Amino acid sequence: MDNISELAVTQIRIFPVDVIPLGIITTKSCVEKIRDALSMGEIETRPFIEGKNIIIFRRGELKTENGLIVVSKVEVESRRIIVEVEGTSKEATQVYEVLLSSLSAVASLSLESLRMPLLTAETTRCVVTLDFTFDTLFSNVFIEFLNSRVEKEASDKIAKGSVRPLVAAAEITYQIRDKALIDNNISMNPKQFTIAPRAGVPSDTRKYVISSPFDSDTHLRLVADLNKAIAGIN
Repeated sequence: MDNISELAVTQIRIFPVDVIPLGIITTKSCVEKIRDALSMGEIETRPFIEGKNIIIFRRGELKTENGLIVVSKVEVESRRIIVEVEGTSKEATQVYEVLLSSLSAVASLSLESLRMPLLTAETTRCVVTLDFTFDTLFSNVFIEFLNSRVEKEASDKIAKGSVRPLVAAAEITYQIRDKALIDNNISMNPKQFTIAPRAGVPSDTRKYVISSPFDSDTHLRLVADLNKAIAGIN
């Protein structure tokens, strides 16, 4: 396992009804404060239910003692706040705290409720070089079927077809057990753990794009464990 790059994290925080002060957040003074604090390049509002809007900030950055955090998006809805960064979960949380500080600077708000979401869901994506070829993830019978039967059907006088698997995916489903989530009608949609060869590079580079519904630390740990399990590394 080597050369981890393009690490990106999406954090979604879900709150009870009427916790997110969307009316205040969409005011001119608050929008300008958030834009300045996170150096946002684009701002968009979209109509939402009950006459409220979704506000989306894009293409921002946050300078910290450890360097620059690239902020892909901050989206605020009536019950959700989404933060996307090119970085780690810790850095996404730093961006979220700056967002809260911006709200506090504009209006006298209690931020404690915004630090206690009903649910925080994360997705992490990265590009990484691993120690096994992609076809190792599939059975020999399946690979042989692709190389013989499917490739044969894909070939004719016009062109010769070649076949290779592109994505390995596993779906994770959830059965809610937390009473607070049940009482607030919060559901959890199925998520996927996926691994795919990096597009545009030779297959023998063994470079992959891997995504998972976990924080960045857990994600990278799972990627390392996958590499050990498949490549047989002790």
